[in-house]
Amino acid sequence: MDLNFGGSAPYTIGIEEEFQLVAPSSFELVPAIEDVLAARDAAGLSAGSITSELSASCLEVRSPIWGTVAELASKLSDLRRRVRALVEGCEVRLVAAGTHPFSDATAQPITASERYRRVEKEMGWAARMQAIYGLHVHVAVPDEEHAIRAVNALSRHVPLFVALSANSPFWRGADTRLSSTRAKIFGLVPRSGLPPRFRSWGEFEGYVDTLVGAASMPDYTWCWWDARPHPRLGTVELRALDAQTDAAWTASLAALAQCLVATADEYPPEEPLLTEENKWRAIRYGLDAHLHDFSTGESVSARDAARDLVKALRFVSQDFRCETELEGVLGIVEAGTGAEKQRAVFGERNSLEDVVEYLIAATA
Repeated sequence: MDLNFGGSAPYTIGIEEEFQLVAPSSFELVPAIEDVLAARDAAGLSAGSITSELSASCLEVRSPIWGTVAELASKLSDLRRRVRALVEGCEVRLVAAGTHPFSDATAQPITASERYRRVEKEMGWAARMQAIYGLHVHVAVPDEEHAIRAVNALSRHVPLFVALSANSPFWRGADTRLSSTRAKIFGLVPRSGLPPRFRSWGEFEGYVDTLVGAASMPDYTWCWWDARPHPRLGTVELRALDAQTDAAWTASLAALAQCLVATADEYPPEEPLLTEENKWRAIRYGLDAHLHDFSTGESVSARDAARDLVKALRFVSQDFRCETELEGVLGIVEAGTGAEKQRAVFGERNSLEDVVEYLIAATA
């Protein structure tokens, strides 16, 4: 296994955003990834910064490594505008949300690459359901053991991240009554969901070696957990988030992840069954969920849990100069999630096409 922990300064940050490619008139998903990648090449843009994903109606944008979340926040909107201009030059529109409100996922072609063809062969129908769109946050860590502690800390807080980022209430033309439908659809994939509770790097490495040796997977990148070590990049990766329509919310969630990784030693692993229950409640109810509070043993609203966590992390946010971005988490708490906003648009207009039109306009 290629290990690059310590290759970047500790707690530097990078993100990957998955965007929907949508037809400008029907607002349906459109498998336009090859056209967009050709336009990328013609424009001289890096293949590593704008790339494909499993579904041909998905565009992934990979950020540079940023020293601070404040730098991310200052540059992300401009990056999105440049990507939107590239996509619109291909007669396609860009949408940031966890699921498309009405297109059929299984009708979307799989991207023509060796990796994704192998995924489809291995997973069959489950792979064809994965027209879903997430936000991944990478935080650099100094060594392998810190990576394990950071994954455990993030795992404990996955339910709150799901509640805050919930942005996928609709699926194939219906309101699922879930706040994050994407999270349940992704659960069809093997080695997804909450990660195992590894006690050391050796345990993680042994798990990967066993599955690779059994031909269950080619390498560790086929572990698609909500949080995982990424030794090749020297990071831990939070993968539980729905794509965010508002770039400012992306930055706020990244700040929360960065602060938790930096203070990982303060958040030991907790009972996985209770964490799984918390995650389900966050998927279902978003910020209206009530979660088990490990510190008190009592139930707490997701909104209060978010407020308490931001308060606890203010001191470390000052060290990383991301106070403003961390405070933005409270803005999500007050304004309501992307799922709530989508439902509000549908309630006013009674049209899922209008929901997509709203998402196109708001993705900036």
